Amino acid sequence: RHDMNFGQMHRRKGNQATPPSTARPRRRRVKGGGSRGSNGPNLFLLGLLVLASTVLIIFEVIVYRMLGSSSAHTKSMATTAKMSNFVNMNANPSPKQYAPTPTKRPTPIDLDHMTFEPTGKRKGWRLRSARDSYIKDIKFWETRNPDALPPLPPDTDPTTGAHLPPVIAYVTTLTSCGPLPKHRNGLDGAAVLLQSIRRNSHGWVPLKEHQSFFAPQYGGQGGRYRFRAYVFVDPSASPTLDSVYGECARFLQKIGYTVLHRAPLVPLFEVKDQNYTDESPFYREFVNSGYVGVQRPPSSLRPGENPNRLRMWMKNDGCCGYTELLKLHVYGMVEHKVAVHLDFDSLLLRPMDDLFDAMLGKGDEATRKKLPLANLPRTKAVNFDRPIDAVFTRDYNSVVHPNTPNAPVGYQGGFLAVRPSLLVLERYRTILKRANFLLAPRDGWGGKHGGFYGDVTFQGILPYYYEDVAPEGEHNEAELDRCIFNQMADNPRKSSYKFPRATPIDPVRMGFHDTKVCRDGRKDCSDTDCQRVHPKDSITTHFTFCKKPWDCSEGLPGTVASGTCLGLLREWYAIRRELEDLWLVPPSDDAQAFYRNDETIAKVHASRKGILDGSQYFGYCDYSGEGGYHKLVEPDEVRT
Repeated sequence: RHDMNFGQMHRRKGNQATPPSTARPRRRRVKGGGSRGSNGPNLFLLGLLVLASTVLIIFEVIVYRMLGSSSAHTKSMATTAKMSNFVNMNANPSPKQYAPTPTKRPTPIDLDHMTFEPTGKRKGWRLRSARDSYIKDIKFWETRNPDALPPLPPDTDPTTGAHLPPVIAYVTTLTSCGPLPKHRNGLDGAAVLLQSIRRNSHGWVPLKEHQSFFAPQYGGQGGRYRFRAYVFVDPSASPTLDSVYGECARFLQKIGYTVLHRAPLVPLFEVKDQNYTDESPFYREFVNSGYVGVQRPPSSLRPGENPNRLRMWMKNDGCCGYTELLKLHVYGMVEHKVAVHLDFDSLLLRPMDDLFDAMLGKGDEATRKKLPLANLPRTKAVNFDRPIDAVFTRDYNSVVHPNTPNAPVGYQGGFLAVRPSLLVLERYRTILKRANFLLAPRDGWGGKHGGFYGDVTFQGILPYYYEDVAPEGEHNEAELDRCIFNQMADNPRKSSYKFPRATPIDPVRMGFHDTKVCRDGRKDCSDTDCQRVHPKDSITTHFTFCKKPWDCSEGLPGTVASGTCLGLLREWYAIRRELEDLWLVPPSDDAQAFYRNDETIAKVHASRKGILDGSQYFGYCDYSGEGGYHKLVEPDEVRT
């Protein structure tokens, strides 16, 4: 066999013998002056390999220069080293031909010299893609203006002349729409939310056919205030889109929501292409008003920080990124005396009349003082001699260091009621342009409101405004008892598990337990043990810890929150059934959508034949999980 060690195959000039350790029998000369096993073919192959490697190197260098990619350069150098080693295994190539040895160890960080780029230089396409996509979306405003609110109904009854109560604006937000179930199932939540508002507002007449086992157990006797339901819509989910991305808003329009297209208070990125026309005065003002961070003070920037880092955080923060700040437009509903923003996964259990009385300064002081307020370390005193202009609950489950009373905590993003004010709305616009948010470490808005879920957007900007920006004494805001309003059945104590968990009945079997640390920083937090509060004592609920009804949630089995969650979930299914029954009866003033076709009605009854615990899920589930849920059948007739 031929020896493939090319460094030893070449014999010395004059056919000198090789050293004894590598000596081989002399081979018989053949015609042509060579020998059997001549070096000729091997040298030819060697030349081909060298040529191929050279061509490969040249090709990858060209690609590297065209794409500006250092990864191509690294691969080329590694290929060069490999081919060189094959050609001459005894050679010692230069270390510069090899890529650095990979390691799994974290790279030490020097904060004094760190640039805080939003992405690595090799992944700068993420920033470009985000900016290009965002600017493409706001081009929607080149040809249209934000929708105006339709005129409100008269304050007096046209028949009797009697004075009618104020109209409360109930608002929710649609930030995206797509073909995935997570987008469509949430629409059922919006439909059931609207029904829960309707049945707890002025003018509701309970259904006579609905006095049965399947009837909701709480509320449903009307209320003292009228309502109108709105949905803020991002252009990416506009009903004007012919594709599936417009179907969500069209469904919400059909069942009774008034769609309001809303733009961000300021653009997230700078818009340099200002090809606006005289037909789009709003777009001209919008792009010229500035953008996030355009007035950012140097004190808000860490050394070497890239300004786009904060914008990228905003784009991806919380549940919905920067579009979640569309909720701030609730302050612009000045045609209404009170506006309430609720998420799709919320539900009214009873009327909020007492809260609205306190916000409008109605009733006596003794009645207003009965409003269920929080009594926690960060709770501010409320002046009941004047109307309350904003109410909220805090999200203590997102506190990073719950063992300290002054730990930053945001407002819960699923519930906010305000007395609308254009002045406040403009202040939020200014806040976004100044972008006084500290990153790395994530100290947050004003260096105090950060480090928790949603801190960069809605849940962080609200406390920053009320506690740091608004002039002292101007507002009379109130933190509500989170077990009564926006009830999430959460555990007030920190769990040994890495995330907040309900109190286990059997800690050994569950594998985690409660600690002695209260999430609000107090030593005793038993007065805010919402997981043990009966649904009859709550006014609104928010399906977060109990999970979504359209996921056929089991209600946190094995924990003390199970009874509360199952009760809240059952009420949701009962109100859904009430909504379907409303759509099945002859047209009335209570609804504008109906079931009329026999085929549609058959689908409605078929959707109630699920096999999972009919007393709990009312036939709407086959098994626990998103795939086991029976979707709400869309109405086939709409009254214009």
